[in-house]
Amino acid sequence: MSYVVAESCTDCGACIPACPRAAIHPSVFGPVPLTVDPLACNDCDSCARVCPEHAIAADPEWPICRGRGCPLTSRRYSCWACTESRIRCLECGGPLWKGPDDGLWRCPACEIEGRVSCPKLRKHRAGNRDSLQTLGT
Repeated sequence: MSYVVAESCTDCGACIPACPRAAIHPSVFGPVPLTVDPLACNDCDSCARVCPEHAIAADPEWPICRGRGCPLTSRRYSCWACTESRIRCLECGGPLWKGPDDGLWRCPACEIEGRVSCPKLRKHRAGNRDSLQTLGT
C-alpha cells in the first residue's frame, strides 16, 4: 500500500532508520521534507509507528505487497518468492520473482510469459504516464 508523508512532517528523521527497506528519502519536490518510495516500501508500518508527529500514513491508492491483486497470492504462484523491489529488473524496474522449480530470479513482466506483473509496478507506471501527460500539456 505504501505510505505518504504529510505536510505536518518536521523532518526529525525518526522514520529513516526505522525503515528496513531504506524507502524514505529527502523530498526533491513538494511541501514535505521526506518522501516514501512506493516501490521500495514493503508496507511494514515501521515508519508510521515511530513518527512523533503522526505525519506518515498509509496511502490507499497503492496496492499492498502480497495483498489483493498480487499474483503471488494466487494458487498458481503461491510457492514463488519476491524480492519486493530490493532487487529490480534492469529492463523494466519491476521486482524479481523466484519459482520453486529452478530457484532462479526472474522478472514476471519480462520473462514469465509477460502475463503477470507486480500491481505496485503497474500503479507506478500509470502514475508516471499521467505525470508525463500533465507535463506535455
